[in-house]
Amino acid sequence: MAKESTHRPAPELGNIYPETDMKATPALHSIIAAEIEKSGPMPFSRFMQMALYHPRAGYYSSRTQKTGKQGDFITSVSVGSCLGSILARRLHSYWTESESPDEFHIIEPGAHDGTLAGDILDEIARFSPEFYQTVHYHLIETSEVLGKRHSERLSVAHQEKFTSHSSISVIHSPYGAVISNELIDAFPVELIKFHNDHWNRQMVCMDADDRFCFSDTEIDSPEIEKFFASLGNGYPDGYTTEYNTGMDDYVRSAAGAISSGLFITIDYGHNQQDYYHPDRLTGTLQTYHSHQKAENPLHLPGEIDITAHVDFTRLQETAENVGFHSPWFGTQASYLTEHARSWLLEMESHPQKTDVEMIRQFQTLTHPSMLGTRFSVLEMRK
Repeated sequence: MAKESTHRPAPELGNIYPETDMKATPALHSIIAAEIEKSGPMPFSRFMQMALYHPRAGYYSSRTQKTGKQGDFITSVSVGSCLGSILARRLHSYWTESESPDEFHIIEPGAHDGTLAGDILDEIARFSPEFYQTVHYHLIETSEVLGKRHSERLSVAHQEKFTSHSSISVIHSPYGAVISNELIDAFPVELIKFHNDHWNRQMVCMDADDRFCFSDTEIDSPEIEKFFASLGNGYPDGYTTEYNTGMDDYVRSAAGAISSGLFITIDYGHNQQDYYHPDRLTGTLQTYHSHQKAENPLHLPGEIDITAHVDFTRLQETAENVGFHSPWFGTQASYLTEHARSWLLEMESHPQKTDVEMIRQFQTLTHPSMLGTRFSVLEMRK
């Protein structure tokens, strides 16, 4: 089951998430509770940061498989190597358009276990050895566990072709591409609630039974306050949505990593008008565990995935402010179909036994009832 966006029924006034008897796992429960006891109610963005990325007990710090049939959800990468093959062709076409520079740096923030990197490098090496000679792949991953995984995955076939980093800020390359796949939807978000004709920030606190719960407070960030003021007050009471706190810094870091190149974002998301539509009563925040959606993001931190969709309008505007231009925005189906033409023609001219499997993967990635319209793509240039 892939993640997907749904409009939920109107919430009752008060906490939109149902109460259960489930508590957080002992490791993170004690850590988060101690911080709340010491510092007071915690911003949801801090809770989400700890739930996903705590170095010992966070969701992405675990060695447990997260994607694929045995994990919590399916991604375009877990479908197979097709996505990487098509992205490799897109990068090659841009390289040739740029008069084939001697260095081409591919930068992947949130590289996870290196599967996409391996698929891209494998395809480049196979169909364009000339391009492969110029390529160096930078994998950005803060998790030590995942850093070890992608080093093990790539060291055999592409020993001299990749470098692992914990931050994109250390990279400054003349030509290349910054590619992210399902990265921004995992950035911590603030939960913002419209109540009594006023926008409020939701904080995480503890109830009398030692369970995590929400409380409302004033928005103390001028940036966030200005953003929600721009949306106006035409929202139903109890309307709850999100604000991505790390997206702007990420875009600025991406702009600093390349002097000239592509900025490609593949993720769940909407344009701003749809994202903050008054009918989207409970926003886009979702949690997943074993291919099942959960209802309360405060339950089982460290054991469940927490995501929120991307405001692609804000992403594009931020990118334009730091030097990116020529935006292309559309569905994953449209983007992959456009850039798969040479790859599909090659398979038609020289059919191989593996082609049937690759066509099946392509159909999964592009079919409207599968992943084709669930993901959006924003490509820009610098």
